[in-house]
Amino acid sequence: MSILAITAAMTTEVKFKPPRKRDAQATKARILDAAQEAFSRNSFRDTGIREIAAMAGTSSTLLLQYFGSKLGLYEAALYAAMPVADMLSRPRAEFGAALAEALLKPGQAIRPPLMMALAAGDTEAAEIAARVMEERSITPLAAWLGAPNGRARALQIAALATGLVTYTKHLPLRATTRKELKLVADWFAATVQAIIELK
Repeated sequence: MSILAITAAMTTEVKFKPPRKRDAQATKARILDAAQEAFSRNSFRDTGIREIAAMAGTSSTLLLQYFGSKLGLYEAALYAAMPVADMLSRPRAEFGAALAEALLKPGQAIRPPLMMALAAGDTEAAEIAARVMEERSITPLAAWLGAPNGRARALQIAALATGLVTYTKHLPLRATTRKELKLVADWFAATVQAIIELK
């Protein structure tokens, strides 16, 4: 058999495989999840793009292509971590209990309070945190609450929720018993419900 015949036989056996298509939505979701984890563990300044990209299993170049900058990524990650619309679809009479259940769900990572607190040392990131909190949480909740004083009541609920999450999920307090946690959850639900029903 000649060299040309062997080469021809080899090329007919090798099949062309098209490059694997990227799933942009899945990649973005992995990046956002990694960013939420990283920004809730380290300060904004100490969190690096390469670190987040590695956690997401992608490149920093692709991360920057999707989000533009570290600040852009921070904003998108914080925005995605605040699904307030889901809570506002609940019946008003059940809102306090539903919020307590969502915030205290075992294994549920509630990252926005830490993401915002750890961004406080960077002026631009802190401004983004305040704006996202206003747009994503305070304003929709205030509109849902309505008069009187919808915005002030929304701020009260946000302060209570931030405190609850901070003390039950993020601070290294001694283990809470189920009974204690239930008492705290009931208090929180009743307090939030009273704010909602204020006339």
